[in-house]
Amino acid sequence: MNLDRMPKPTDLMDHPQLAVIVSLETTLVAAMRAVLAAHPEIYGEEFPREITEQDFWADRMIYLGCQLQEAIAKYRTAFGEEVPVFDDEEATGNPPF
Repeated sequence: MNLDRMPKPTDLMDHPQLAVIVSLETTLVAAMRAVLAAHPEIYGEEFPREITEQDFWADRMIYLGCQLQEAIAKYRTAFGEEVPVFDDEEATGNPPF
């Protein structure tokens, strides 16, 4: 995680909820990566795929996690921060999870 994304103490004085938002955002990304690591077949390139019910729900959690990331980014932007969703792809060329 890039520490530049962390709120500064002065930001927290004005908007203390940002501390929890950053914690949620960081935990969300870690959880999505862990789920994807446990279910790599859901993004395999082979067709037809054999997807289990666990794979289905793992895919659903990752999808909803991405939507939550967008909502968090919009919430943080509402405080005047120019903070996009975690974008490891831009920095490394890899998808964010």
